[in-house]
Amino acid sequence: MEALSLADVVLWRRKEVAGWSLAAVAASWVLFYCLPGYTLLSFVSSVLMIVLAVLFVWAKAARLLNRPPPPVPLIKISEDSMSKAAAAVGNILHKALQGFENIAHGKDSSLFYKMASVLLLISIVGRVTDLITLVYACLVLALTIPALVDKYEENIAKFLNQASANIQACGQAWKAYKSKIKN
Repeated sequence: MEALSLADVVLWRRKEVAGWSLAAVAASWVLFYCLPGYTLLSFVSSVLMIVLAVLFVWAKAARLLNRPPPPVPLIKISEDSMSKAAAAVGNILHKALQGFENIAHGKDSSLFYKMASVLLLISIVGRVTDLITLVYACLVLALTIPALVDKYEENIAKFLNQASANIQACGQAWKAYKSKIKN
């Protein structure tokens, strides 16, 4: 079996996996957003409770019937991988706090303006939609836009070249107009 890569799914080279992924995203949005009272936490809790009950009953029945217990894989996380993950999270937090300190002390004006712009954009988006809809919309876009760009790359390139030429022509016309006004 060939290895599954994220690029193959996002570019729809593996149509069945990409289709099921898009269907799962749409179904989960309907489940968690459209049906009242159902949240991700309650869904995960219910699924885990069912799995745990099935495994428990299976193990008890297997013991009574002299059968092997259910095959449960042993999941063990090495201390080294946990140390690496903790170090990576610590580095990210350290950089974030260092940036916050630089902004708070007035040392980095450009970072302040960037962060203010990003937070303003997040505030505007937050007024328009809620987080779960935004996440699902981003997932749907991530599963469709790259494939469309890959398929229509030539048309998009032509359009962007034409738009760039139009913008440059407008800029040159504006400069000519400004120079006429000054004279």
